[in-house]
Amino acid sequence: MNAPLTIVWGQPVTVELLLIVCLLFLAALALGWGLGRLSRPSRAYPVNKAQAQAKDASQDAFRRGLTHLMADHTDQAIEEFTRAVTLNSDTVETYVVLGNLFRQKGEIERAVRIRQSIIARPNLQQSVRLQALFDLGLDYRKGGLFNRAVESFQEVLALDGHHVEACRQTVSLYEEVREWEKAFEAARRLDKLTGQDSRAVLAHYKTELGKEFMAAGQLERAEESLDQAISVHKGCLDAYLHLGDLELARGRARRALNVWRKAVRLEPMHAHLVVNRVTAAEEQLGERAASAFFEELDTEQAEVTTLLALAERYHRIHQDDKAMEMLSLAVKKDPTQLSAHRLRGEILLDQGRREPALNAYAELLKHVEGDWASYQCGHCGYISHQLTWKCPRCHQWDSMAPRRPSF
Repeated sequence: MNAPLTIVWGQPVTVELLLIVCLLFLAALALGWGLGRLSRPSRAYPVNKAQAQAKDASQDAFRRGLTHLMADHTDQAIEEFTRAVTLNSDTVETYVVLGNLFRQKGEIERAVRIRQSIIARPNLQQSVRLQALFDLGLDYRKGGLFNRAVESFQEVLALDGHHVEACRQTVSLYEEVREWEKAFEAARRLDKLTGQDSRAVLAHYKTELGKEFMAAGQLERAEESLDQAISVHKGCLDAYLHLGDLELARGRARRALNVWRKAVRLEPMHAHLVVNRVTAAEEQLGERAASAFFEELDTEQAEVTTLLALAERYHRIHQDDKAMEMLSLAVKKDPTQLSAHRLRGEILLDQGRREPALNAYAELLKHVEGDWASYQCGHCGYISHQLTWKCPRCHQWDSMAPRRPSF
């Protein structure tokens, strides 16, 4: 299991590393205090005994808090850190750790109050203020207060325009609330800071915006956004798919088919998405044009998902010989495909061929207990029965692909 992460001074670190830093910090304090005692004349500076005792007790509480934290005793750690800041409120680092623990427990209001108390301190170092503001944004985000979280990260960026983590958080937040234009601009800024190239993701933002315009009936603005998506990244399959939908909605069937042909050439792996669209719009496209499109497909190289989509189309128009041909290819490529066995059985039953149908269903039953999800994320391994352009688990774009058989 990976070590849990936290954010310190704008960088992700493990809790173990944070503990080491805190221990080194305490060791440095102790060393400095000891050297000061050795080098100071005994009568030059009278010591306030009560203050010294309070600081010693605070440090003891802090050390006990670290011990509890290392043992994953969060409640006891919070109790000791709270005692430490009660005895000595000057140590900002203790407040930072305490605030992070409250956020981890979901006690967002207490975490926010701690950040605000840090920010309100006079003569606060700029780096400490930035960290407190950044942590405040994380607190708000954990609490679902997305607008306030964005405001906090924007304030960090106003003070430090090169704060990469604040910019990254802003991009992620705009994605989450589907503010696609703002996500686009924030991601471009992040690219400039990191030197990365996220054009593929930027194209998805424009595509998502285009979909929303289409749903609202604003077809011109939808076309503009989809064209911008393709301009940003010519490999954005989703943009081509929906641009074809848009052309069809405008009654431009030939243009729609041409756009979808480009989509198939661009991503043969996802050709089934186009096959399903052409099948659904076959009447509007015209039987001759649709049939020509299907005949152009290279079925020997096609993915199983594409072969299944073709088989369903041929079965629907009563071309069962072609349907069975597609299903045979599909089963040859992946014997675990339940949908292929099921459709074969249906066709054979329709033809009155009971024994071959029973064999098809028997083959299906062999794989019912198997892992037969259709898509898998190439980044984190997440499996799904539906295609999403962004993985629901690791949130990577374009990482979901048709799942290959494991035999």
